[in-house]
Amino acid sequence: MKKYLYLPLFMMLGLSLIGCDRKSESEQANSADKKEIVVGLPPSMHNILMEKVVKPELEKKGYTVKLVNFSSLRDANTALVEGSIDMNAAQHQAYLDVYNKETNNDLVSLVHIPSISAALFSQTHRSVNEIAPNQTIAIPNDPSNTARALLLLQELNWIKLKPNTPTGTASLNDIAENKYNLQFKLLLSEIIPRTLGEVDYAIMPGGVAWLSKVPADNVLFQEKLSPNLELMVVVKKENLNTQWAKDVKQLYQSEALRKFINEDPEAKGRFIWPQG
Repeated sequence: MKKYLYLPLFMMLGLSLIGCDRKSESEQANSADKKEIVVGLPPSMHNILMEKVVKPELEKKGYTVKLVNFSSLRDANTALVEGSIDMNAAQHQAYLDVYNKETNNDLVSLVHIPSISAALFSQTHRSVNEIAPNQTIAIPNDPSNTARALLLLQELNWIKLKPNTPTGTASLNDIAENKYNLQFKLLLSEIIPRTLGEVDYAIMPGGVAWLSKVPADNVLFQEKLSPNLELMVVVKKENLNTQWAKDVKQLYQSEALRKFINEDPEAKGRFIWPQG
């Protein structure tokens, strides 16, 4: 008798599971076919790529694109995890790896995009060939950007670091050879643009230079970004192969975007095209 009482329960459970499967399939189809894309915009100079090129081109393809501003990249990632936005484009792989590990999430890179590197600037010299003994160079005082600055100077062959110096933590104490006896001023990155008239050369993040309206003509040498420092479009793993994601990827790799970063007055001389 009991087995007959259980039979309706099994039937109800089966119908419920079928309903869930159908709902899941429906959600996946809706995600694949969706025509509205919500983009998170943390504070970043790279937003200009979305605003001036990618968004208009997506709209030509029939998409509705909504831009949502965030006060921080972490907030934009949280919104992506929760599903209130579909993508953001303001972080590199090194940052994303840490975020995923700390929050136990699996956000993924869709495509690497043009990025703004740190660079060597000068108002008083027109070429790196004007380097001379005892000149003064301003560099950022925070550890990660100090290390990037020293690696850039080593690439110029102005200094040499001690063998086996960790690239991410290089400091002035790691300089093994300073062939020009260069004098260093360690400053907050945000202050460096105001000191260009007081030093021979300065190294600063490209975004800081842009925000401070330092002319791109003042750039004399740009760092070579490693792939793990190139910025990326980031999406949920489940959306990686949707049509809308493929369309976004195609536009970030398009000739239209390449033309923009090479010719637009605001962007020209600021961006480096991704290596991959």
